[in-house]
Order: sequence, then C-alpha cells, then structure tokens
Amino acid sequence: MKTYFIKLIVIAGILFSGMNLNAQDENFYIFLSFGQSNMEGAARIEPQYKEVDTRFQMMAAVDCPDLNRVKGNWYTAVPPLVRCHTGLGVSDFFGRAMVANLPENIKVGIINVAVGGCKIELFDQDTYQTYSETVPGWMKGMIEAYDGNPYKRLIDMAKLAQKDGVIKGILLHQGEANTGETTWPSKLKKVYENMLSDLNLRAENVPLLAGGVVPADQNGQCAVMNEIIAKLPETIPSSHYIPSDGCPQIGDGLHFTAEGYEMLGYRYASKMLQLLGYKVQIPETFDKPRTDIPQGKIDTVQYKSKSVGSKRKALVYTPPGYSKKKKYPVLYLLHGIGGDEKEWLRGAGPQVILDNLYADKKIQDMIVVMPNGRAMKDDSAGGNVMAPEKVEAFAAFEKDLLNDLIPFIEKKYRVLKNSENRAIAGLSMGGGQSLNFGLGNLDKFAWVGGFSSAPNTKAPQELIPNVEDAKNKLKLIWISCGDKDWLIPFSHRLHNYLSENEIEHVYRIIPDGRHDFKAWKEDLYNFTQLLFKPVTPELINYFTNIPPESRHIRMREFPGRNTER
Repeated sequence: MKTYFIKLIVIAGILFSGMNLNAQDENFYIFLSFGQSNMEGAARIEPQYKEVDTRFQMMAAVDCPDLNRVKGNWYTAVPPLVRCHTGLGVSDFFGRAMVANLPENIKVGIINVAVGGCKIELFDQDTYQTYSETVPGWMKGMIEAYDGNPYKRLIDMAKLAQKDGVIKGILLHQGEANTGETTWPSKLKKVYENMLSDLNLRAENVPLLAGGVVPADQNGQCAVMNEIIAKLPETIPSSHYIPSDGCPQIGDGLHFTAEGYEMLGYRYASKMLQLLGYKVQIPETFDKPRTDIPQGKIDTVQYKSKSVGSKRKALVYTPPGYSKKKKYPVLYLLHGIGGDEKEWLRGAGPQVILDNLYADKKIQDMIVVMPNGRAMKDDSAGGNVMAPEKVEAFAAFEKDLLNDLIPFIEKKYRVLKNSENRAIAGLSMGGGQSLNFGLGNLDKFAWVGGFSSAPNTKAPQELIPNVEDAKNKLKLIWISCGDKDWLIPFSHRLHNYLSENEIEHVYRIIPDGRHDFKAWKEDLYNFTQLLFKPVTPELINYFTNIPPESRHIRMREFPGRNTER
C-alpha cells in the first residue's frame, strides 16, 4: 500500500510539472543578448526612440528604482534595456524589427546583460573571476551590478523567463576587446555550449547570431576582427555572422550611431526571421482607415513640362509629421494604361495603407509622387486608351519624368536628391515603365518595382545589359504578379534572367492574385516596407514567394491579348 501511494505521488509530481511546462506561452519568443559596449548601447536615447510596441518586452537584469524596474520582471522595452543608465543599442532595434514583422499574436522578449569594454573571458565561468581582477576600475562597477558574475545573472534571468515563454535565440555583439585573437571563436563556443547546457537548450533550436564590429568602410579601429567573427560558423555550426558593412559610427571608430544600430539590429532580425521560417503575412485591416493614428496628406500639384509643352498634374503624398526641416526620400508610383494620376487614389487608397504602415512603424519616412504617366498634351484616360499615340506617350513619359517632374519635386519639397533615396514602381503598364525607366537609369533610381508588369516591359537583356553595374548600383529589384494574372510570363522571364545572373531580387507571386487592385494594394504594402533601409538576403527571402507550381511558367503561355491596364 505504501508503495502504491508513493507511485501516486510521483505520477502527480510528473503531471504537475507538465502543467507548469504547458503554462509557457509558446507565442512569447525570448532572446538572450550579451556582449560589450555595442550590445550595452552607446547611442543617445532620443525622445522618438521611447515609443515602443508593447509586444516588445524586456526583463530587467538589475534593479532600477528611478525607472520603476525590479530585477526579474518584464516591462515594455523602452530603452535603456541593459542597466539603468545605458544607451540605445543593437537589441533595441532587433526587437522592434521582430515585432514589426511577426504575426500580431507573437510577443518578443529580450534579456540583455552586457559590460562595455569586456573580453569574452568575462562570460567564461572558469576565467571570469581572474579576469575581473585585471579590469580597470570603471569596469568593475559594471561587473558588480551583476553581483560580480554577468554570466550567472543572464542564466538566472533566463531561467525565470523560461516560465513565461520560449528561448528562440542568443544574440552576441562582442569582439573589440579580443581583436585579432584567433582563439576567440573557440572561447565563445565554450560560453555558448555552457548556456545551452545550463538552460537545457539544443543548438539546432537556439541559434547564435554574432554581429560585426565597426567595419573598415567606416574606419573601424577593430575592423580586422570581422574576419574572425565571419568565420565563427566554422567553429559553431549553429552560429550566423551578421555583417556591419555600411553601418555608421559616432566618430570614435568603435561605437555605432543610432542609425548604425538600427541597420545592424534590422540585420539581426532579418536573419532570425529567416531561421524561424517566417514569411510575409498581410493584416486583414492593412487597407482600412484608422481614426486613432496620425495621417499624411495628399495634394495635387501642377508642374510645367518642357518635354510635353504643357502644364501637367501629379498627386503628392507627404507623411504624417512632414517637416520642411527634414529631407525625405521619394517614391514615384505609376498607374496603368487605363488610368491617370488619380488611379492609385481611386483604386487603392494609398494614403490609408501608408498611414497604417507609419503608425505600425514598418516604413521609413518618404514622399510618394503619383504622376500621370501618359506624356501628351491631352493626357486624359478617356477615349481609346489603346490608341497608338497614347501608348507611345507612356514611353515618352521617361523624358518628362527625368527632366521635368523630378526637378520640380526636388525644388518644391525637401527631398534627398540621389539615386539611393529615389524609388520607382508601378502597376501593369506603369510596372513596365518602372522597370524600363528605373533599370535604364541606374544613376537616378536604386529601388525599382514592377507590379504585374505589362508587355511594354523590355526584354531582360535590354533592361540589364550590364549585370555587374546593376549589382553595384541597385538596392532592390521587386517583381510581383498574381498567379491568376495572364501577364505573369513577363514577370517570370525577368525573374529567370535575374536568377541566372545572380542578381538579388524579390519575386513575389500572389496566391489567387489577379490583375486588379487587390493584388496591387498588397504590393504597395509590402514593397514600401523595404524602401530606404538595409535589404539583406534574409529579407529578400522573407518577401519572396514562389509556389512550386509557378516555377515553370513559359512565355508561350501568354495569351497575346491587348487588354492590359
């Protein structure tokens, strides 16, 4: 009988443990962050960085009475995320990018333990005490904030967090203090494996992401360390190198600016999203007006076109909070063969989509210009839109765009005037124009998008005669079309050409998509999220969608009809 009751107690204990395990929120993704000063955060926390989605959480690793934070508790991830008076860093922007691209039912939590100036030895349980005795006095106080053992503090906090959610990855930014040490990867491997063991995690489920230090192209003092960090996957197969190329620094050659942290954090997030297997999801309300958010403004402008010999109209969207004290990048958004400058406004309500994206912090500030792409004196959409002179006027718009409209916009508005800050995209006939004009003028446009591009699209070899030039100058090529759209062969042949020549691009086939604004609204929603920010291979993969049945489209399938928009 006694044995029977003991068995019951054991079974009850097992069941109880299972109940606690099931209490974990599987939709709460937790990430451990550690390292030195760039993970700690060296950028100033400006007011705009204090607006944070409540789905992004941080666990306090130290008590901060002035911030009303208690060690071991979760809070909205308003910076600082490390200690009470640290700055803005990589983790801030990693978390923001994650919640911006994950489904709305997913939360993200960060636990960040970092010590400026420290070597990786500080996180090794066999060396941290000896190492701590050798550090300068200013670092001792930071170490003592974690009771002298930063590694143990991170593990203790992680064990608490495992009761609330699931650890999905580990983020590292460290290496400046170990610059040139070829043994650094093996030292880090020991720390990483200890973390996995102490938290009962598996490497295949919890990858390690390690970012580059201030790079050579930004005059980084420790840039040679990037060669060692980049080879980390040779020592730790479940690790991934996050390059820092192009991320600006504050001037000391060691620490990034807020913009640099944003770029680097975005790259960490894009790699993690890829590893988690996430693809783009479109919210059901992405095109529905919201009354509780700031709104942009659409104005009709008139400009003198020497190319056409008349005054012409365009619509201009300026974002919420538009200021003449700031300079903005510009997207030129073109209509189809049956439309005019108001077609996007009538068919898509682009201002609603853009306002929602701004409110959700998914896009960069930009001005959007919607011109009339039919460059002729009578540029109305009435009558026979397929008349030869009207079709020819779409090709003639290239001259009007480059010589008249762009100079007008750059004189009237506070805009950035280089190719890196100028994009062009359009639907159907406008998609063909965008590909023709954008790829044909790489000194003017670095961001090019074609939505359901029409037969006016030039052959790929004519669009991109110089592959290396395109690779060097383009920031993004976006091609998209619905799988039920009879114009899809034109998009597919360009995709094939780009793939054959190893030119990175997004090719997005919209399931059950047709030649209509339902597809084009989705295009606008997705395309604008990539503009004027770092575009990584992971983001290319994230937005690309090529169903297996769509991989073998042939030009012979094109019906030859002449009814494109």
